[in-house]
Amino acid sequence: MKQVMRVFPQGVTVVAMMTPEGPRGVTVSAFTSISLNPPLVLVSLSKASRLHPHLAQSSGFSINLLADDQRSVSMRFAGMDEAADRFKGIDFTPGKTGAPIIRGVRAVVECKTWRVYDGGDHSIFIGEAVAAQKLNDKPPLVFYQQQYTTTEKREPIPQPPETMW
Repeated sequence: MKQVMRVFPQGVTVVAMMTPEGPRGVTVSAFTSISLNPPLVLVSLSKASRLHPHLAQSSGFSINLLADDQRSVSMRFAGMDEAADRFKGIDFTPGKTGAPIIRGVRAVVECKTWRVYDGGDHSIFIGEAVAAQKLNDKPPLVFYQQQYTTTEKREPIPQPPETMW
């Protein structure tokens, strides 16, 4: 399964929440939109993650869609550097739910927790978007074949009629 999933490019996000101890966050690539009405998104997080209990107890969270120049941010929130406090030195502002919005991200989706489901060794968190905002046009950070990459800008694709979405 891991070999197959490594050939599927995935956007890189940091899921963040505010806790009584302060802001917490974790790098997540298992993120997708699942509904427009109501506006729902899905995030999957390992039950073994130190951040799992914080997300499970949180009433709201933010999904920060990282830009290509934020590889170090992704690595920090994935626990790949030695910072005990992952938010130390990270500039952020609290969003509508109080969850951190990291400066420089391409976009953010702010959610209130809608449902949580068992997903084997992961939990599936469904968030209802209370706010969503594109913040800049930087290239996205993408994880593909166990390394960071980005996308090339190509010719614009004609937008489908609104009735399709």
